[in-house]
Amino acid sequence: MPTDIRLVVDDSQIDLLMSQAHEAVSLAMKYTAMDVFGGIGKHAPTDHGRLAGSFFPEELPDHLSWRIYSNVEYAMAVHEGTGVYGPEGHPIVPKTAKALKFFWRKTGKMMIFKGDLDTPREKASFAAWARERNMTPVFSWVQGQKPNPYADRAIEDTESRVQEFAIRAVREATGRGSW
Repeated sequence: MPTDIRLVVDDSQIDLLMSQAHEAVSLAMKYTAMDVFGGIGKHAPTDHGRLAGSFFPEELPDHLSWRIYSNVEYAMAVHEGTGVYGPEGHPIVPKTAKALKFFWRKTGKMMIFKGDLDTPREKASFAAWARERNMTPVFSWVQGQKPNPYADRAIEDTESRVQEFAIRAVREATGRGSW
């Protein structure tokens, strides 16, 4: 004998469920982004604090995505490294000049780098020229800065908390304090 089963769906309950699900995902993403944002500030190098304090979180229009950015021009160079340590893997060489010159804070000296000298005579001549001008000669090109992947460390710290953020978001979105 056949049994009739009648299922009645309340559209308003489906709409509520969809709205709560979207809100829960949005909140979970916000909590995750804010944790990464805090971690970047914690892990970024703080020579003068300019880089560490330069990050901003931004919620994107879909309310499900976030971006954390910095307006400091060297942020990616610190994170990814430069020269032989960076993505390109090449030493830093001059584009138009014959040598690279800059003040090195660690030594308190003006340094001049020239890596294309082959003979002892070329090196001696360059060294004498540099020392006459109170510069320290270096017979290689600049190697670059080793990477400091501060954002990766912040993300790694946050990964262990994603489930916590999701549970909190579902509770808040559904109005349930505990399960």
